Formats: sequence, structure tokens, C-alpha cells
Amino acid sequence: MKTRYIIPLFLAAFAMAGCAEDEPMLPQTATEMPETDSRAVVAAAAQTTRTTMDNTRAVLWSAGDQIRIFGATAPRGAVYTTQSDNTRTGIFLPVSGSAGVSDETRYAVYPATAVEKASLSGTELEIDLSGLADQPYNPALGAGADVAKVPMVAMSTDQNFSFKNICGGIRFQLVDYQDMGLKIKTVSVSSTGGEQIAGTVGVDLATAQPTLRKGSGAQSVTIDCGDGANIASGGDLTTGSGFIAFLPAGEYAGLRFVVTDTDGRVYEAETKQAVKVAPGIVTPLRLLPLTLYWGTANCYRTSGSGTVEIDVTPYYTFSETYVHEGRKCVDASGRAAGVPAKAQIVWQQAASNESGDVVSAPTLDGATLKVPATGTKGNALVAVCDVAGTILWSYHVWVSEVQDLACNFEQAGAFRMMDRNLGATSTVSKDRNAYGLFYQWGRKDPFARNLTAARPTGKPYQSATSDLEKTETATKETGTIAYANRHPQTRLLSANEWYTGAGGNDRLWGDAEGGPVKTVYDPCPEGYCVPGVRHVSEFKFTSKAECDANYGLLLAIDGQGTTSYFPTTGYLEGNADGMFYLEYRGYLWLNAGGTEGNRLYVNNAAVNVKHEPHTKGMAVRCVKIGQ
Repeated sequence: MKTRYIIPLFLAAFAMAGCAEDEPMLPQTATEMPETDSRAVVAAAAQTTRTTMDNTRAVLWSAGDQIRIFGATAPRGAVYTTQSDNTRTGIFLPVSGSAGVSDETRYAVYPATAVEKASLSGTELEIDLSGLADQPYNPALGAGADVAKVPMVAMSTDQNFSFKNICGGIRFQLVDYQDMGLKIKTVSVSSTGGEQIAGTVGVDLATAQPTLRKGSGAQSVTIDCGDGANIASGGDLTTGSGFIAFLPAGEYAGLRFVVTDTDGRVYEAETKQAVKVAPGIVTPLRLLPLTLYWGTANCYRTSGSGTVEIDVTPYYTFSETYVHEGRKCVDASGRAAGVPAKAQIVWQQAASNESGDVVSAPTLDGATLKVPATGTKGNALVAVCDVAGTILWSYHVWVSEVQDLACNFEQAGAFRMMDRNLGATSTVSKDRNAYGLFYQWGRKDPFARNLTAARPTGKPYQSATSDLEKTETATKETGTIAYANRHPQTRLLSANEWYTGAGGNDRLWGDAEGGPVKTVYDPCPEGYCVPGVRHVSEFKFTSKAECDANYGLLLAIDGQGTTSYFPTTGYLEGNADGMFYLEYRGYLWLNAGGTEGNRLYVNNAAVNVKHEPHTKGMAVRCVKIGQ
């Protein structure tokens, strides 16, 4: 007598969800298999083996995979196993010593370990999802993706079982756009609404529909990345590294992610809305840029002598506009992670009518950098470093009296702007101390000005740059934020972009909907930011004679006769080590990063807003935040 114990199984595949709508699962078909003698049993495997995917995201059975089959006469189920290896269709036989399940309607669950203590009640079964608590690192679905712990169910009235997923996936995406070389050790996913995502769920085996429960335990799963998953992306802001977590299907109030890197730093992020996990679908969540930075501002101003105290606490943010969120970098025990070990002066420059040092040797007091200002007017760049002496972050110390000007225009409205460019120690016409420092667009650190350069008399209108400035060609290796931060004295030369990552990173200085925001790269003191186009678009040209006489224009700022001096500062050429049009043309950067106007231009013939390559070195004048 022959009994049909051979069970061909077709496992449901996973699909990736698109941006607009979910992709359907791959179609499954059943194939009639031949009969076999019931005595031809297969020896039970010692343990459940790993099941992987092929390039079409269809699941492949591995030899030794085990399922448990239930029926009305077998409510506790019986274990079946297969010798099939690397196949979509697996032939499963009852384990040695088992008669199997011979009911007309049968139900199957993979893996068998998820229901070894369960009992069928009608079509309902309690499935233990504790196997999901610890998941392997799957950066993407495809050949070799490990889905051994993802439970699936099937119902059949013959020998053919077509499995359905009761779980789906979410793809948590990170990008190390700074190119810090970060590696992720673990990613933990938990439910903010209390849903038990690795506990026991009730499943209707006829529909494969799980019921999410709420409780005090089993609310997280952890992805183990082994020695570390590298999320460096070459600065590409359009793609990132993915971490796939499998969860029971259903709608979650929200998901929280706790990420630990191989240096022990812990980062946390939450979804801002509910998350629906569809069975058999892996839904990619929004890509998050991980930003590391130190302190709350990049420029500190004082008007005289005394100690300037600078916050050098290590922080991080997942903000897509790179704003300071006050999230401190800590380790698993809650202690600060990445506190600087050393401090140094990168460069300093006294005003041309002053002498001596602007600052003396800085010191560290925990997460506070103390910089003694001597009282000499001018500028200094100081930095904090790790134990190896690598610069982590740097800060501009600006010694100058500064006032805010009340500006008022018909369209821009009322706002307050500084009375001088960043780094200027004067507002007197034709005084080079009034011209300010140079910046490459998007970088937080200034470059010193040559205060004794000769005013050119003709083409090519070039003057010598400061010997405090260094230059390097922007390449794939040097044109990164990490390199720029570690080499704040080095200007990166290129025809257009110093930042070689995809897209040019147009948000570095806070070009956001609704107006400027202060980013962690903003070069202005706390409470100020780089202005937007609206702040300068209503400035009006005065006269050629005025510009020629003053090396700049006295532009009206409030409609009441008040003016401010906007000098013809010249600029640093983007792809050459030279200062051009000193005291002929004036440039001020704006926060816009795209091809729209990103600078204010003044000379003896015009005032306008246009676009310039980000590699040029130009001045900045700050406005009050929120105005």
C-alpha cells in the first residue's frame, strides 16, 4: 500500500516596495508530485537549517529544513523535513518514527520550531516569533539573503502546499555622507506603540493573517552585523546602506531604531508616522543621513581679552537639513562617546593695525574648550583632536566689536543683519580689515585674507593669497566632508564643486523650505545664520563714483536713510590659488545651494544676485535667526 507523504512546497517570495505602491509578490504555482512508499522516510535533521533566497527573491529550501503540519486529528502537529537543497520546491517527509498527518485539510508552518508547543484550534494557531528577536544582517534581498527565521504558513487539501508570508520587512536606510568610515555593529528595532514584534501572535492559517498584540515584552528585534556593516557611500545622498528587519505584518503606531557602531556610539531614530508592514513586502523607509559634529556653533565672538569657552560635546543628528538637535553621542552605558582628547591652534591672524597673537594656547576641560583671547583684534581657528591628533572639529574665534543693523524692506520685511562681514574688525571704507574672511560655500571654516595684498591694476586682476591658506585639488578622496573637517586650513580646488559627492549637497548651509535654517556647518555665531536670497534681493545700486571712491557701496538698509558698507572684497578663484578683483568686485555668499542665486554681487556698475561655483572663496555676512 502506498501513502502520499511526499509534499511539494512552494514558498512565497519577498518583494521590495516601490516609492508609489507595493510590488506584487511573485506568482506561485503547484506541481503534482508522484507517489512514494510511506516507508521511504527521511532521517530528521539535527537542527533547523538556513533557508535563503535566489536572485528573483524566491525562497530556496535547504536540506534539513523542517515544517510542522497540523490537522483536526493532529492538533499538536507533526514535524516533516526535506533533503532538498537549493530548490524552490521541497519534498518533505515525516521525521523518523512519525506517521505524519493524513487529514483531508492540513495546515503547515515554517519553521517547525515556531510552533513546537502550539495546538491547533479550528484554523487558529499561536505562533512563537521569538526567533525574530535576533536576525542576521541582510543589506538587500536577493541571492543568499538569510530568511531562516521568518515564519510562513500554508493550507492544503492535497499534497501541494503554497506558503504565504505572515511577516513583512522594513528597510532602515542610513548614509554616511560625511565619509567618516562608520561601521554599524547592531540595529535594534522596537515598536513605539507597544506592539509585540517578536512575541507570540495568533494566526488564522486559512488567511495567513496575524493579529498584533500589545504587551510589556518582546517588542524589539536586533540585526547583528557581525564585524560591522560599512555605510560609507562616497558622499552619495541618493543611496544608502539598508538594514532589513522582518516583522509580523500589520500596522504599527511607529518604529524606533537604536543603532550601535563599531566604536560603541549609540544613535536613536524614530518614524514620524505609523508604519504599515505588508506580508511578503519589504518597504524601504526614508533614507537618513547620519551626521557627527562637536559643539553647538562654529564661530565664537568676543570684543576683548578673556577666556572664550566653547562647547565641544560630541553630537549627532539624522536631520535631512543637518540642524542641531542636541543629541549627544553616548555609549551603551550612557557615557559620552568621542569627547576630544587634544586642542590646538590651526592658524591666527591679527588685524593689519594690530600686533601680537590673537589667542594663546587652548585647553580642554572635559567637553569645554577654553581659548584665552589676548585682546588683539583679529581671527583665529582652533581645533579639537582625538588621541592620535586627527582634527575632529574646528572653531573660528573672532575678536571684534560687532553691532546688529535693523533692516527693513518692502518684500523682505524687518530683520537684523550684522554691520560687517564675518571676520571683519572694521567698518571703515577702504580698510581691508573691513573685508572679512573667505569661505567656500557649505564649509564651516574660514580662510585667512591677505591683508597686505596689492590691488591689481589690470588683467588678470590677481593678487597673492594669504600664506595661512593651503590648497589641494578636490578628488574623490579629498572632496568629502570628512576631509574638509579634518583639514580646515585647506581650500579644495575645482572648477565647480569642492564636494565630490552626488548632488553637491545643496543643503549644507540651510537652504530649506520656509527660509534659512542653521545647520551644523553654518559658519555664523550662535543665534545667527547665513542669509537667504530674500535678505539681499532688494538692495539697490548707488553710483560708480561711490564705489570707486570707497572700494565698495553704501547700501540703504531700511528706507530711512541708514546705510551699511558692502566692500568690494574680491574673491578666491575656485580652481586656482589666487585672489581676484580685490577692491573691484564684492561677493557675499547666500544660503542657496542650487543653481538659483547663491551670492550677492556688488561693483561700480551693478548690484545683483546670481550663482557662483561652490569652490570660490567669498565673504559671509550673518543675519539673526528667525528674521
